[in-house]
Amino acid sequence: MGRTVMPVRYEVEAQLDELRRYVRCLRSEDRKHFSRLYADVKRYISSISYANPLNPNELMQWSALIEIEKKIEKLKNDIDRHVHS
Repeated sequence: MGRTVMPVRYEVEAQLDELRRYVRCLRSEDRKHFSRLYADVKRYISSISYANPLNPNELMQWSALIEIEKKIEKLKNDIDRHVHS
């Protein structure tokens, strides 16, 4: 009989939960930024689950990077609009 494999969604949630001790040690300003990244990664759980990786850590990092890139792009566009208006 095959082994039971924990669904990727649960694995991602478990890995994020493991970071709680780390977060407690962060300065309050850093906790705010961590919380935003945490929320960003959680928005990608379905995509990570669909990819079904053996280790979702790398995809969690890519998810956070995608959100950071989107925010940078928005800021650049805001600056361009401000400069050209």
